[in-house]
Amino acid sequence: MLLVKPCCTDTDREWAFVRDMPADENGLTNPLSGISREDYLERALPEMLKHERGEDMPDWMVPETFLFLWDEGEIVGQFRIRHYLNDALREGAGHIGYFIAKEYRGKGFATEGLRQTLETARDIVPEDEFYLRVNKDNPASLKVMLKNGGRIVGENDTKLFVRIPNLGKTRVIRLEEAGPDNWRVRYLLKEEQKNYVAEPAVILARAWAYREYRSRAFVIYADTVPIGMALYYDMEDPAGYDFSQFFIDSRYQGRGFGREAAGQILGRMKTDGKYDKVYLCYIEGNEAARNLYEGLGFRHTGEADGDEIIMVKDL
Repeated sequence: MLLVKPCCTDTDREWAFVRDMPADENGLTNPLSGISREDYLERALPEMLKHERGEDMPDWMVPETFLFLWDEGEIVGQFRIRHYLNDALREGAGHIGYFIAKEYRGKGFATEGLRQTLETARDIVPEDEFYLRVNKDNPASLKVMLKNGGRIVGENDTKLFVRIPNLGKTRVIRLEEAGPDNWRVRYLLKEEQKNYVAEPAVILARAWAYREYRSRAFVIYADTVPIGMALYYDMEDPAGYDFSQFFIDSRYQGRGFGREAAGQILGRMKTDGKYDKVYLCYIEGNEAARNLYEGLGFRHTGEADGDEIIMVKDL
């Protein structure tokens, strides 16, 4: 039975496989070609695991998950999922790359391996389509992509660019109390939004500082994927809930997730019932926030705190 499994299933077999992979084949680079077992276990593998979590990475890289395709007790291929697109990946290699060992090609292994990898990627990749790239002189790999629902959307002199729909994008939005097990998430924000949003550690510090005011900090999830955070607490003057912090990771903006999450938070305030009003501020110039809050029924109070515009909503 063919199964895609994460790395560290069997580190010795995985090391031997990546050691024997070419340094570059059909555009998939392998900087670990020829690596020693010691170097793989002590340096390369810990680095791979860090990069999967988005830790200690240069700015031009994105997190990447490494998977291996197993046929019973043998590794027959490697698949990689780049978690989201930057400009270079959007115009280049895309989300997914893969390699099948020569002796296992032409047996349908790549088609099944890509199918399983796409299932895994649906819980990781925020874009509505998976981006892939294939060399024009590699019709077998193109066939694998087309069998998995791909379509050709462009080309250059040497390569074809393929898109595969990211199915199952209707996600359940839910809130989970922020705590030691879930707050260490590397959220991404658009450059113009970075001045408007506090880091997760700052949000938790503020929640601690306002604990006597019944502060509640949440991680926002789309299914099992953390996509943002929120914080609110009691405010005595004027009497109401202070919706202090709220943001959605830039990879998940524009899909209605923020509106759904904010609606759930407002619903919790209404159920709590201590106050009948909720207040918040947005920084002047943050039009995305203003549009969201106005759509949720907030109105301007006519007051401001420096460059922060104060809004209120009746619960």
